[in-house]
Amino acid sequence: MQGLTKKYYGIAEVAKMFGMEISKIRFWEEKFPTLKLQRNKAGDRIFTHKDIEHLELIYDLVENRRFTLEGARNYIKNREHKLNHNTDLIDSLLELRKFLVDLRGRLDARTASGGPPPLLPPGADDFGGDDDEDDENE
Repeated sequence: MQGLTKKYYGIAEVAKMFGMEISKIRFWEEKFPTLKLQRNKAGDRIFTHKDIEHLELIYDLVENRRFTLEGARNYIKNREHKLNHNTDLIDSLLELRKFLVDLRGRLDARTASGGPPPLLPPGADDFGGDDDEDDENE
């Protein structure tokens, strides 16, 4: 939701944002363990921007896309799992990139200093192996 200016919102304000009854938000809080609302000293539910975004996702799944509550819970659970998996994948790719950039730098420095080119396995200087060997087999 855009235009959120306060740090915390009460349940009545949030219900008004979504055009729904307060009781539905309380019901969804019970049914969706991922919707963990904080409470103020008086015991009232308070919503952060993140809570409102999460409620917006639930609203979209249940009200607009007509998911069942169980289907919406599964969708959210799988979405979070994919996000965690993607984060691990990104970390691995960043580590690989760092290694490759370092390797390229070392190879560039070696070539620029007039040193020998990188060592290749025998017969692999043209990526096709030794052509004479193929001629003998024909």
